[in-house]
Amino acid sequence: MSFIEKLLKENKHVHIHEDKRDFVEQTIHSLIRDGRKMLHIVADFDFTLTMYEKDGETLPTTYAIIENDQRVKLPDDSTYGDHANQLLLQYYPIANDSEMSIEEKIPHMVKWYHQVHSLILSSNLNQTMLQELVHHSKMELRKGVREFITELLRSQTPILIFSAGLGDIIEIFLRKEIPEFKHNHESSHIVSNSIEFDANGKLIAFSKNLVHPLNKNEHEIHDTPYYQSILNRPNVILLGDAVGDVGMTAGMKNLKHILKIGYLNHSTPSKLEVYKNVYDIIICDDQTFDVPNMILNVT
Repeated sequence: MSFIEKLLKENKHVHIHEDKRDFVEQTIHSLIRDGRKMLHIVADFDFTLTMYEKDGETLPTTYAIIENDQRVKLPDDSTYGDHANQLLLQYYPIANDSEMSIEEKIPHMVKWYHQVHSLILSSNLNQTMLQELVHHSKMELRKGVREFITELLRSQTPILIFSAGLGDIIEIFLRKEIPEFKHNHESSHIVSNSIEFDANGKLIAFSKNLVHPLNKNEHEIHDTPYYQSILNRPNVILLGDAVGDVGMTAGMKNLKHILKIGYLNHSTPSKLEVYKNVYDIIICDDQTFDVPNMILNVT
């Protein structure tokens, strides 16, 4: 029995396009043959490394951690979350409109993010409160992610977390859950939206390079210690949960084998067909990291 046959037989929630089975089998064999020394990982954060839902409740994204807390107020004493939800109702349908091209959607995504960032900067949120919000949030890693990242760090296999969320929250959360993970290190790096604070912990600005769900292919990592560590690692396991996540390796050069694993949360037959066309392996409605761990452990 081949690796793919075993994978599909033991995991009924895992899907591979029939036309891609040979390619996926060959890619995994290449990853195994080349070994860990040739490999690096590129992963989205929200709903890829973190759980989408638990006990029927949708868990928060990095931005939602701020939106869900009633203590975050604007100058008129209204809650930041109320205004953020209004923007969500306005822009989320655009982000998911199958009739619009990516090029048509991008200006709307940029406007949405800039409006959200302006609201956050005008709020009473500060560095201390942000840490409290993260520590008391319901955000959880998928079962097996801690072991996955710990094994990468142990074997010095580089991992890039590429997120359209908030990098500050990712750092705080990972510092709590996986203390060994270090941002801007040769073996671990985060590309995301980040907040600038003054000496008193007051929010003063957001990073100039905006990362939204549809422009992850535009951000390069050439000026980071991480980039030097992947120059001789042409093989990639890419992990995401959105169609736009497959572009996360577009700014990288000299790649050889890329295995794209997609998490399809709240799956439907039509969504599955879309994901089967852009990802190599699709994992439906599963809150674990069993499949990525299974693949990592054979490399």
